[in-house]
Amino acid sequence: MTANDAAILSSVAKELTLMGAEVVAIDENGDIPEDADVVCHMSRTPEVLEKLKKAEQRGITVINTPDAIEKCSRIRTMELLELNGIPQPAFSVVEKEEDLNDSTFPAWIKRGTGWSCHKNDVCYVTDKKEALEAIEEMRQRGIENFVYTAHCKGDIIKFYGVGNRYFTYSYPVADKTKFGLEKINGAIKHYPFDINSMQRMVVKAAEAIGLTIYGGDCIVDDKGNISLIDLNDFPSFSSVREEAAKEIAQSIINAKKIK
Repeated sequence: MTANDAAILSSVAKELTLMGAEVVAIDENGDIPEDADVVCHMSRTPEVLEKLKKAEQRGITVINTPDAIEKCSRIRTMELLELNGIPQPAFSVVEKEEDLNDSTFPAWIKRGTGWSCHKNDVCYVTDKKEALEAIEEMRQRGIENFVYTAHCKGDIIKFYGVGNRYFTYSYPVADKTKFGLEKINGAIKHYPFDINSMQRMVVKAAEAIGLTIYGGDCIVDDKGNISLIDLNDFPSFSSVREEAAKEIAQSIINAKKIK
């Protein structure tokens, strides 16, 4: 867990306490209290997700649900977005070299399963040779599933959300991004776009996956068209931590009330 991850969880716990809730912090190896009403977590490991599924079976509300976390694996997410009509760049699953024969470049090669945690899990490539090199590097790290994604020109917009009650966005700050890939799209042009349309699209996408707490990236082209290029479970909310913590805490309180 990063310092920013720990910070948002700590802020949420503080807000819950101010709201009168009893908060118990446990690490991933700890046992979930039998009398818990809601578990809010940032876990992704199969072992912890299995533990959370058992908690759900006991009637405990889990945010985000283990099912939603598993659906955040890249291929599953992209297929669900396509199924629900969410605009996204053209993509295809790559299983063998021949799958790239009709591909156009520049493009992106991304790990297909799991979550991006290494700088080379998402690679910008300018031709088939670079694409194959990216795939081989991932294979050497034990990754066996890959996605080809068309490159879209435009402004990258980062967003954060909590259900349909909270949504905020910002342009990326060059020295504060995880892997610095935003620089591929060049200087921000501030193309005009409809923020309400973006919010509706993002909320629909989160609901399709089943996420309550989420974040990600959209891209806006020079005509104002919006495409979703990344959707993640429970980001660190580092740029909006205080306001997001209040919204997350309220969503937990609401979940407790409707149990």
